[in-house]
Amino acid sequence: MHVARIALRVSDVGRSTDFYSRVTGLAVRGGDDDAASLGAPDGGPARLELRRAARPGPAPRRAAGLFHTAFRYPGRDGLGAALRRLAEARQPLTGASDHLVSEALYLDDPDGLGIELYRDRPRSEWPPPAPGERVRMDTLPLDLDPILAAAAPGAGAEGIEIGHVHLKVADVERSVRFWTEAIGLELMTRFGADAAFLADGGYHHHVGVNAWFSRGAELEPADGPGLDRVVVGVDDPDALERLRGRLEAAAAPVGGSAGRVETKTPDGTPVAIEASVRSHP
Repeated sequence: MHVARIALRVSDVGRSTDFYSRVTGLAVRGGDDDAASLGAPDGGPARLELRRAARPGPAPRRAAGLFHTAFRYPGRDGLGAALRRLAEARQPLTGASDHLVSEALYLDDPDGLGIELYRDRPRSEWPPPAPGERVRMDTLPLDLDPILAAAAPGAGAEGIEIGHVHLKVADVERSVRFWTEAIGLELMTRFGADAAFLADGGYHHHVGVNAWFSRGAELEPADGPGLDRVVVGVDDPDALERLRGRLEAAAAPVGGSAGRVETKTPDGTPVAIEASVRSHP
């Protein structure tokens, strides 16, 4: 499994389209005042969909919903090029972290929705996990100078994709059960009692959940800016029926049609699962 694309509700589609294309390097595939789609500049499927919110922002901070959308670059040169774009635009960062398995930059979009720009370290460089973990992660200061120096002339966002999505949730344990028992991801590691990271195929995480700002909170309003839908891709179309069975066994909402299963997280965030081959390992 992997995160195939993310759909966001935004206050102003034109403004957000311009922002995401400038910041991430995604290419605009088309759109109007109501909706737009963006994808990697070297082709492939759309990775980000923007839809006009009925009620303009800002997005609520202390509500369940989106913590950040994480855009992954294939290498350090792509992340360096993104950092150079941010510096030239004088776009402020909200953070920059070395997670041991990855290097990440953080910022907010015009509605206050979180964004992560990152690149993975090769798996051979990931540190050994501690007992009880599947992967070892941390949050350490990131030296930006080597990142910026890695930006080769003309480097862009070729190969960019959604690496993971991080959610604000009301109850971490309830969310872990959903993503493991109903969806089929593995729990990779935890950051204390208030955050957990889940993945398929040994990745560090395809989904993060935390209750840092949202313990016991309701889902962000559906008519305002926020996360409209997470689309999960599976490489094996036969896995969809197995997934449907797991959802039914877990008493989770289940719907959809041929080639697509639809459900909702315990907080109410829509999730769709489709047959979708990854462009990068």
